[in-house]
Amino acid sequence: MAGGRAPFTVEDSAGIEIVANHAPEHPAGTFWTIDDVPEIVLGGGRMVTPNDDPGATVADSAQLIWEVSGLARLEDGRIAVLSTGNHQLLLFEPSGELSRVIGDRGDGPGEFTRPQHLQYLPPDTLVVWDYWFAPTSYFDTVGTLLGERTIDLRRMMEAAPGTNAESTMFPLPDGSLVVVAGNDFPPGTPAPGFVRGPLSEFIRIDESYSTRSLGSWEGLELWVPQDESPMPGFPTFMVESHLASGGDPQSIYISNGDTDEVRQFSVEGNLVRIIRRTTDPVPVSDAAQEAWESAFVAYWSKWGDLERELGMTTERFLAGMRREAFPPVAGLVVDTDGFLWVREWSASEVGMPDRWSVFGPDGRWLGVIPALPDLMLCHRRLSPCWIDGEYLLAVRRDELGIERVEGYRIGRDRP
Repeated sequence: MAGGRAPFTVEDSAGIEIVANHAPEHPAGTFWTIDDVPEIVLGGGRMVTPNDDPGATVADSAQLIWEVSGLARLEDGRIAVLSTGNHQLLLFEPSGELSRVIGDRGDGPGEFTRPQHLQYLPPDTLVVWDYWFAPTSYFDTVGTLLGERTIDLRRMMEAAPGTNAESTMFPLPDGSLVVVAGNDFPPGTPAPGFVRGPLSEFIRIDESYSTRSLGSWEGLELWVPQDESPMPGFPTFMVESHLASGGDPQSIYISNGDTDEVRQFSVEGNLVRIIRRTTDPVPVSDAAQEAWESAFVAYWSKWGDLERELGMTTERFLAGMRREAFPPVAGLVVDTDGFLWVREWSASEVGMPDRWSVFGPDGRWLGVIPALPDLMLCHRRLSPCWIDGEYLLAVRRDELGIERVEGYRIGRDRP
């Protein structure tokens, strides 16, 4: 950068590259864009029937978009939606027309107990990972069952102590998976304030049950109110550890969430790069705090009576829940071209993550994209998403909690 500080510096430490980013390569307004209005909408509560006959078969996707746990956009433009609630893998045309239903509830070949994860292996393979490490099903995009893979749970637990049938897992593109060997909160109520969950080890396990540790990472943050409550702590979903994978060569990215640092591992589990930013954190202003509290209450109220769940008014529960700055990382996604997208808060005071920072496979900070203020957008458990060269697909919810899948076009005509 002529006449100024270089936007990044690169150092080597014992064979591990450390990339310190001081500014994005492309200034604001010169990088990619995401449309404000979705071009694709699946679901959303509409109940369109032939000739408006309430007894006819529902002709759109409204009743099918339910407990979505995975999304993918196929090379032919169709959208794959894994519905845990329906126990089915659904393929939609971009118009919203349902073109294929794959699988059903059951424990037979090609059936699901409670499907948890969807993988798309281009050009024509869809992989569904089931609950409790039940057999993993491989389908082509016509819906034909190509085969199944069985996880030997006993061997997995022996290879990765601390794991069990309910352990969180992340399938990787090469067929291996990352399993979380978790630690429970100690008994008793924590002291009031923000409390991170205990350290858990992320362990890569390949098909031969060989393991490689990816380090220990802190758990989900809880808020423990000042006053006694039937619930000793409640998740803020502002801070937790994040994992994403993808790219060519394949990489695994992990962040603890509360520092501006992402660690990049090879798919074999070797730490190859540490990606950092030296920018200042985004302060939490009074307006931003008020907006975040409103978004927090609105989100959790979709699931039921929040105050009944808390055992106190939301005002009492939120009293004192204030931090000086927003955490630097609110989520990670790797798109189909291998770019790392980091979800984050801006200084806009909307109280929700409302922009993305995009990094190249070499760890360089390329630019910032303002887009889609949403408290839970692209949360791996609650609102999965998909990003490719043309679209960001995301699960979103209305004020009643009704799900829809929206596709926003990405403008990449800028460098």
